[in-house]
Amino acid sequence: MSRTEEIIDVLVTGNPWLCIGEADDRFFTGRRETLRGRLHRYSLIVPSPMFAQKGLTKRGYSSFHSLANTGPRRFIVVEFDKGHLDQQAAVIWHLARYAPLALVVFSGSKSLHGWFFCAGQPEDKLMRFFDYAHSLGADSATWRRSQFVRMPDGKRSDGKTSNALELAGIADVPPGRQVVLYFNPEVIQ
Repeated sequence: MSRTEEIIDVLVTGNPWLCIGEADDRFFTGRRETLRGRLHRYSLIVPSPMFAQKGLTKRGYSSFHSLANTGPRRFIVVEFDKGHLDQQAAVIWHLARYAPLALVVFSGSKSLHGWFFCAGQPEDKLMRFFDYAHSLGADSATWRRSQFVRMPDGKRSDGKTSNALELAGIADVPPGRQVVLYFNPEVIQ
């Protein structure tokens, strides 16, 4: 049974706009309460609440998913595509010495996503942290505030699966499940 709803309730408070999607080209933004009970079906989420339902893209089009309607950073998400899961976990755990680690999500395929709580922190401090994470192998794409990341305990919609969790000694996870491997709600304010 998915824990997506209870996890999202801790990650964001109130009834903010959330941008979610099945894929990079199939997404929408809705109020948290409107989305209740359906989030586990989605693959992707923007890790910070949105300012508004829609915003203008760089090309001037109105969209549910744009930098213009993405609110302030609430989480920095670091993703590692290289190395075994235990190597990725070691780097995420190392980074937790420098920022509060709230969540680790398995992508459902080959990578781990570390969610670090960062609300209210100066952007230059966050950039130094992310630059360090990048120097250790983190994907640079997740620096964008509007970047989609894997929905905690959601389901991949692209069909990609792997036996990476099984090889790491974690059994009984349904194929494509973006299982939460670590959750520390105490660091979220």
